[in-house]
Amino acid sequence: MNTIPNIARLPGQAVNRKDMSSEEMIRRYDRYYGNATQWLGSLPPHDEANNAAAVERYFTLTTDFFEYGWGDAIHMAPLKVGWAFKRSIAYWEQYFVSQMGIHKDMKVADLGMGIGGPMRRVIEFTGASVTGVTICQHQINRAKEITKNEWPEYVQEKAKYVRGDYNDLPKELKSNSFDAAYFMESLSHAEDRTAPLAQAAKIVKPGGIVGAWQWMLKPAFNFSNPRHLELKRGMEYGGGLRNLIKPYGEPGDDFGTHSATQEFRHDEFEAAGLEVLESYDMGSEAMKRGFLGWWVALTTGIDLPSRLTSSHYGRRLTMGIVRVLEAVGIAEPGTYRTALMLEHCGLSAALAGQLGIFTPAWLTIARVPLDKDDAEQEKRIEKIQKGIKLALKSQ
Repeated sequence: MNTIPNIARLPGQAVNRKDMSSEEMIRRYDRYYGNATQWLGSLPPHDEANNAAAVERYFTLTTDFFEYGWGDAIHMAPLKVGWAFKRSIAYWEQYFVSQMGIHKDMKVADLGMGIGGPMRRVIEFTGASVTGVTICQHQINRAKEITKNEWPEYVQEKAKYVRGDYNDLPKELKSNSFDAAYFMESLSHAEDRTAPLAQAAKIVKPGGIVGAWQWMLKPAFNFSNPRHLELKRGMEYGGGLRNLIKPYGEPGDDFGTHSATQEFRHDEFEAAGLEVLESYDMGSEAMKRGFLGWWVALTTGIDLPSRLTSSHYGRRLTMGIVRVLEAVGIAEPGTYRTALMLEHCGLSAALAGQLGIFTPAWLTIARVPLDKDDAEQEKRIEKIQKGIKLALKSQ
């Protein structure tokens, strides 16, 4: 819920049962990103787990911060004057699933579900049954708690939460068993998106839709511009992301240095066995319709709750409060350091958005081919996974 913040819900107060201290967890997280924790840092080293282990630690550390600042939707969206932050978020969630054609009684997978806020609203809006997947056990626990305490039986019956790595989905998500699948700001947490996209293509029936609401470098991003690269680094480190790239090529592009197997996001969809039908920036589309830029939530905020939490000054306030709570022993050591890590992303994303070189709301709609060959898809997945140390299988 995006309400006026309650001091009792501030992060770092031992409501998150972790397997190690926050200080140790963030130390390990930093290690995944090499020297990318420093301003003017270089490209992080290749991650053999396709960033899955880093993402698990990232969201175990940060979910309480996101819930405090953003409510139950861990994503950004264009905002509208006169609307509450939460209303704008819900509007674009509905827009997204409408573009996918999701409707009543469909069976849908949410791959990278967070704490389940968007999928619960998808159920409420469409009547579909949704299975959510996240690698983070803390998010599963919060999703179940929120669903039980705050949502009607109708939603409870249609929502299912599963812990899993979307690079290698749990066996209960069977081949050809879903009508559609989507990634809502979760796909860019993978270094190479081909692996999770291939998993989506496997579980969705022939002719079904795979949709992605994605963090994306826009065509104006210049890989030769040190300022652009520094903002990219800040977003990746502070956002638990890897290897942000562009959706498609432009004449004369300097592709720069990255660690993906494909140059562009569309190539990743195609390598995963999907047909791209539509692809555009929802943020730019929204501004044509009179909405404000999504970055307003990170700069000034749109209403009292967002001004006190997600805005620049709200984040500074949160960091100040958390620093005091940590100093007096109420918040766990490492909580303030986690807030600083998140500020890398918040500040960098806002600046990159204002420069027009980045969006967190790139929409891609793809289709599983009508003539999908299950055996060929399994071979494709086997080939992709040979280069990945699957995070949950290695535990």
